[in-house]
Amino acid sequence: MTVFIMYFLMICFLAAAFLPRVETIALGLALGTVISWINASYLGRKVRRMLDGAAEGNLKRVNLGFLTRAALAVLAVFVAMQYPQYFNLYAVVVGLVIAQFSLLFIGILLSRKADS
Repeated sequence: MTVFIMYFLMICFLAAAFLPRVETIALGLALGTVISWINASYLGRKVRRMLDGAAEGNLKRVNLGFLTRAALAVLAVFVAMQYPQYFNLYAVVVGLVIAQFSLLFIGILLSRKADS
């Protein structure tokens, strides 16, 4: 997933640098994608910690950090609203789901590979 995100960010930054008409859209996608990647990585770390605890027999309740991830998404939207000359709000919102969709597509590709 990280490799895909880094390539996507590279494309966004190149588009922002060389295509001034789509600069705010490209930077908005980049901002949303970075927050999306941070959220996906954070959730993955929390799930690994929960699974390790369950494997050790620790059955206490684990917080998956929803409020932290939601606060980061809201922060990205606030930044886009505060600086509309740099970030397109709609592009930020679209960027917030890029990591989740990339994980979905990677999972589908890996499940098809396993079936072959």
